[in-house]
Amino acid sequence: MPLGRLLNINQIVAGIRPAPAAAAIKVPGVVIAAPPAVAAPAVVAAPIAVAAPVLMPGAIRMNPAILRAQPAIVAQLEGRTLRPRLNDLRPDLFPIKTGAGFGRAESPHPISPNQTPDDRCLFEDPRNPQQRYWLPRYRLRNANGQYEVKTAPGQDGLWAVSLALETFPAPQIADAARSAQMLSVNRSAVIAYRVPGTAIEQRLPAGEIVEDPRGGCVVMLHLSLAERDGLLRAFMSADAQCKLIVSRGYTVAVPLAATASPDVPKRQLMMVKGQMQLARAPMAEIAMAAPRGEAMVARAAVVKPGLASGLRMAPAALRPVGGESIIEGDEVWRRKPFPRPRPMPLPQPLPEPPPPPAPEQRYDVSHQLQDWAVALFFEPQLHSYIYPAGSGGSASPARWVVHSLRYPTGTGRSHPYFQDLSDPSRIYHLPDAFKLARRSEAPHAPSLVFQVDQGENAEQVMVDLTCEVRPVTDGERLLAARRELADKVPASADNPQREFELRLLRASSTLQMALLRNGAVRSETVPATIDWDNGFTVNERFEFKDFQDVFGVLMATTNSNLLQGSVVVASGVNENVMVPVKLNFADMEGELFQSIETPDPQTGAVAVKLLNATESKLRITQLPTWITRGEGLVSGRIEGLDLSQPIEVAPDQSLSFTVQPTAPLSGTEPADAIFNTASVRSIPDGEAILKYTLDDSIDQETVRPVTVMTAPEVLLNNATGQAGGEILNIVVEFRGNRRVVLGAANLSQDIDVPVPLMDILLRKDSEGFYEYRQTVIYKSGQKSPPPPWRRDDSGVLFVTAV
Repeated sequence: MPLGRLLNINQIVAGIRPAPAAAAIKVPGVVIAAPPAVAAPAVVAAPIAVAAPVLMPGAIRMNPAILRAQPAIVAQLEGRTLRPRLNDLRPDLFPIKTGAGFGRAESPHPISPNQTPDDRCLFEDPRNPQQRYWLPRYRLRNANGQYEVKTAPGQDGLWAVSLALETFPAPQIADAARSAQMLSVNRSAVIAYRVPGTAIEQRLPAGEIVEDPRGGCVVMLHLSLAERDGLLRAFMSADAQCKLIVSRGYTVAVPLAATASPDVPKRQLMMVKGQMQLARAPMAEIAMAAPRGEAMVARAAVVKPGLASGLRMAPAALRPVGGESIIEGDEVWRRKPFPRPRPMPLPQPLPEPPPPPAPEQRYDVSHQLQDWAVALFFEPQLHSYIYPAGSGGSASPARWVVHSLRYPTGTGRSHPYFQDLSDPSRIYHLPDAFKLARRSEAPHAPSLVFQVDQGENAEQVMVDLTCEVRPVTDGERLLAARRELADKVPASADNPQREFELRLLRASSTLQMALLRNGAVRSETVPATIDWDNGFTVNERFEFKDFQDVFGVLMATTNSNLLQGSVVVASGVNENVMVPVKLNFADMEGELFQSIETPDPQTGAVAVKLLNATESKLRITQLPTWITRGEGLVSGRIEGLDLSQPIEVAPDQSLSFTVQPTAPLSGTEPADAIFNTASVRSIPDGEAILKYTLDDSIDQETVRPVTVMTAPEVLLNNATGQAGGEILNIVVEFRGNRRVVLGAANLSQDIDVPVPLMDILLRKDSEGFYEYRQTVIYKSGQKSPPPPWRRDDSGVLFVTAV
């Protein structure tokens, strides 16, 4: 059985699941045909090693059994759009391995002209550049002066709202799009508007999007009467900022930046007088890395004048033509006896070699999910045809109540839950925190990259940090909240069982973070668009000398103010709420494991193999489990794994155990194990993390100066009692194929020794540890046996005979 994704209670209870398909609804006056089969671009992909699945926006791999699990425990996914992670959107940002990507002819997807595709680009067929594609924008269809927006009674007591859309290209490519083909996209849609009197955003997801035979598409929503009235009131108010958001999912191939030649020396980070500095490659090394033909031409172009004429140069000055020499004691140089030597032809420079062929442009797959917003504001006097009879009237004042619950109960942090009293069966929650995200592909390294801007001089070197931050919601907290909030929902004829939905709150918010400014940590408002479903991207630029501090904070397991902060939520209902923001390698959001599960059809037990799919060790202190067969969840008991003490799992290592149900299971589906990995922490491996996050033009190893010395008394070898007599030489060898030889004529020598870059980044009181060993050679011809490697970090290394 192949490895799959681990089912995580935090994702399931937080609502990460596909929305169920809704039945088709007939709307009077709207003719909707079945969606036609949309053919993909006529591209026959050659077999390639890099294969990427077609992106389905808003969808995530989830076992069907979970979708049929007890609905009461699952928070709703109304209006939620799950976007690709940063490494899928911008693969060019991250260090590129040699030979990564694929050639144009191997691409299974249209070619993007740049690394940041959008609807202003024209995309090309990978094998036929004349065939081009454009990404559609959308607007409301207008027929006879009226927008095709209709509201009508639907099925099961719901109301159907339909909006007919037509497509059009961006103005920048309008002319070129006439001869191009519209790109096939995966669409989803949601209507968003601001609740009157608050800064809370209400979202109503589209039940379906169907193709329109006239071109374009029709977006369908299935609403309750209260939802319909709220939407129509939003249509009437400019303050509601009502809009239809169409998400367009598509996959293209983006160009990768050219990788540096292996001969080009990498830049090194060095510690000089206690400060980090960027060492540029010496010109001599660059010349060595130049093509051999260029170096030969350069050498041939330098011709000494004396050698060019074939004459020996006179000392100090040229001799006069005949007569006495101007140099005392020199003989007179007669002109006639010495015939003029025949001049030799000047050497011709070597022809310039042909320029090397340009490296083949490489591409990588980029999954995109981009929104296009259509404003929905219809003044009733001008667009009365949109509003059914009796749907008008002013909005009633918003009535909200906020419930504060501690989790863990009684001792933990207080979390707010927002209840709309006009529809008390909906209660809204916020995430627990925003955390540094992991990448989508294994190994799931941090979704973060450091890029070094060399500048004109050492003082201008800057570092750009780009990272993805995503929301994290503790699923067990929401399960506990469901139990405590049950009595807050009044019983009614429509809801006698007091059922309610937990939904994610979306509201006006700003990002506050502690950043380095002029050598001090200051709290600042950071420009960022907070996406409550997918998080945000942090782009921070700091001086190179602060690189050590920044990386140390990311590695630290203790609290630090730097790179921490909060998303400030201004709902307009109560005081501002702070959701913590944490950037730390030890506690990140994202996948940790890949799993293999083998269910027992008789007992419902599940045999599990968990593989560490990250770059660092993982520490497991507890691992709560549940089992489902499609109808509700039952607590699980782990057998074959002792968690009385924390367990550490190295990268690519696995754990095997069995999860037994603690109660009988209902349902007929194969049993699935579900885990809460919130207590699993990473033990950051700085060296491994650097390989995935540091600008690949920077060497992972650096050098530091060390003075190696001994004393004459050591060479006499009288006091140690060592056999062999006087010492001729002490050979000190350093890892990295470097050595010094000390003797009577050379008691001290300076050398640059290689040290791991991590030693500099993480140890402010050291310039890096190095490893060495010494061999003693005696005047008698004997030498000491092969010694073990030793480790030191001192700048002066004094060696003895032992």
